[in-house]
Amino acid sequence: MIPCMAEASPPSCPQVQEDQVHCLQIVRGLLPWRDQLRSGFGTSHGNASLEVVDVLVVMLAGFFNPMVRSQRLLEALSSQAWMRERTGLKRIPRSTLSDALKRFDPEQLRPLIERLAARVPSLRHHDPDLAEVTRQVIAADGSQITLLGEVAWAIFHPGPGTSGGGSGTSGGGGWSQARLNIQLDIDSMAPVDGDVSGAEEPSEPEAFIRRLRPGVIYLADRNFVHFRFLNAVLGKGSNFVVRLKKNNLFDVGREAPLDERDRARGVRSDQRGRLPGPVSAGNADARSCTSRPPAQELRRVAVWDEADQKEVVLLTDLLDPPAHVVAALYRNRWQVELFFKWLKCTAAMEHAVSRSPRGLTMQFYVAMIGTLLLHLSTGRRVSKYALFWLGSVAAGRATWEEMQKGLERIEREKELERARLARRRLAKKIQA
Repeated sequence: MIPCMAEASPPSCPQVQEDQVHCLQIVRGLLPWRDQLRSGFGTSHGNASLEVVDVLVVMLAGFFNPMVRSQRLLEALSSQAWMRERTGLKRIPRSTLSDALKRFDPEQLRPLIERLAARVPSLRHHDPDLAEVTRQVIAADGSQITLLGEVAWAIFHPGPGTSGGGSGTSGGGGWSQARLNIQLDIDSMAPVDGDVSGAEEPSEPEAFIRRLRPGVIYLADRNFVHFRFLNAVLGKGSNFVVRLKKNNLFDVGREAPLDERDRARGVRSDQRGRLPGPVSAGNADARSCTSRPPAQELRRVAVWDEADQKEVVLLTDLLDPPAHVVAALYRNRWQVELFFKWLKCTAAMEHAVSRSPRGLTMQFYVAMIGTLLLHLSTGRRVSKYALFWLGSVAAGRATWEEMQKGLERIEREKELERARLARRRLAKKIQA
């Protein structure tokens, strides 16, 4: 095994300059945690004396550089003198890094993610419909990433010409995919939990059950109308707002009246009742393939989606908030889609640096840590504007200072717009 103490970079490795890692400020934000990480995660790697914190620092620096998308480039980055001076990092040879990503347990980083997430401030809701919602609201979703080759632990999709049919790579082979499971705080747009799953957990809802948090409101799409998932959420003392499929049955017990705010926000009906479960011969207890349906009273809210010109039907156990608040909650679910888009495009999670489940999970956790550090270093919500600016900084099209000024300008404009809308609403009330 090549020791990571070597000073010289192999001739074949391209050079990565300091000014190319434009978000080095965020990487430095991790350094105060270095001693805590060493004491908590002091795992040596063979005779190379490589620790989890060393891998984390170099992968975090690579996360903020669009060039660094391979183990060879991570080695080149770690070998630069400026990198060693700024971070105290020793060079990590590619062979050592590859072995480390297979052997190191990424769960050692989870305490750091929890500590950083706990430091993210609770921001007030700018949406007046959500002002009365005091619980943490989390959007839960999964997204697939494609892996090269037939990776045994991943979900394998057969290509054309194979027994499974479907589309895939040319030549009739197939492709492997892993799923990123993320829980996103919609208030700060910062990830609060997540992991990677493969063939052992092909179902999205099943993958989230083991990571459910108590006392929050979960927003999820149609795939999560899954009885075991819904029961598990309720068992944690949390709530859910999920979108119903067209073929989901619902026994209506009573119809709740709508007020002017409900109608103004597109609510078409507000019903209370229960999920009966699948009805078929020999299924007297209405059991699905996962569990019995929740026994408690639930709520079905139908909302008109003006953008797509169709009706969206929601299911929730929240019985007290007005129907338009339930609709407003679900509208915030799109934020997790935006986060995944950024994760795959700007953070380049589509380019896996390892084919092992531990290595891919490590890469995913580094992306989560980088996002949390971004929030803490800027002191602002990780909005679509912050993600746009981060992409510009990482690509070298803008400086860190320009990003800060740009975010300040956008925040001022949004505050002025909110004040203008408040004055307009007040004027309407006075006229009425």
